[in-house]
Amino acid sequence: MPKEAIAGFNTYWDQFGKSDRKGLLLHCTMGSMAAWRGMIEHIGPEYSWTAFDMPGHGKSDDWSFDRDFHRTGTEIGKALMGGEPMDVVGHSFGGSIALRLALEMPELVKSLTLIEPVVLSIIFQDDPHYQEKYDQDHRGYRDGIDAKDYEKAAREFAVHWGDDVPWDDVSDKYKDMMIDKIIMIEQGEPVVYHDTYGFSQKGRLSAIKCPVLLVQGTTSHDSVGRVNDALERRIEHTERVHIAGAGHMVPLSHPVEMAQVLDKFLTKNMTA
Repeated sequence: MPKEAIAGFNTYWDQFGKSDRKGLLLHCTMGSMAAWRGMIEHIGPEYSWTAFDMPGHGKSDDWSFDRDFHRTGTEIGKALMGGEPMDVVGHSFGGSIALRLALEMPELVKSLTLIEPVVLSIIFQDDPHYQEKYDQDHRGYRDGIDAKDYEKAAREFAVHWGDDVPWDDVSDKYKDMMIDKIIMIEQGEPVVYHDTYGFSQKGRLSAIKCPVLLVQGTTSHDSVGRVNDALERRIEHTERVHIAGAGHMVPLSHPVEMAQVLDKFLTKNMTA
């Protein structure tokens, strides 16, 4: 598919498969819709997927820093759903957009699969002291951002949110991409860290009634498990899956396992 203006932003998107069972895929910050290829290849022909490159990512237009990044991604997702009920799958930052879609369009979200969703504000609400630990763990990243040393920021960020490959072993192409895109993490922070959207408001997430699958890797930062614990407390119909040996980049590092758990979940919750 070529780029086209969607929700007022030139967006690259595509569809995979021709089944009547339709789903929307939302990738992480610093990623692209290409991250889903392995999972799509292994999940079989029973599904038809729509995916897009987030603003400032992949083949979509560069980000101009003059709009609300989270809102723009959400509106693109809404437009691509086209008023049609879908199973929504979100990874990391994409998971926070998936949650927002479920809150704003509950009649169109048949199920939610949240892969390491970074809705950090809800764990800070549940345990304010944990925020100090989280900030300490990410001090190197923050120092790099503040100093505009984006190589340092990317290197330190990858310690907790990469695919468990040491920085020195990462390809130069991937390093350059992370260094170039690391500033986009800041664009998502108002919602995922500071909660300008209000995910942590009392009773907000309990409005989600569709089936929810919470996925995490066994080697991920401990905040991931805390987020999923908090989501499990707030949302009625949830189930949990841990993917052995995986870190944060589950769709890329473990596409076969991700396809298997997603297929099992969607088959279990198949509706007409």
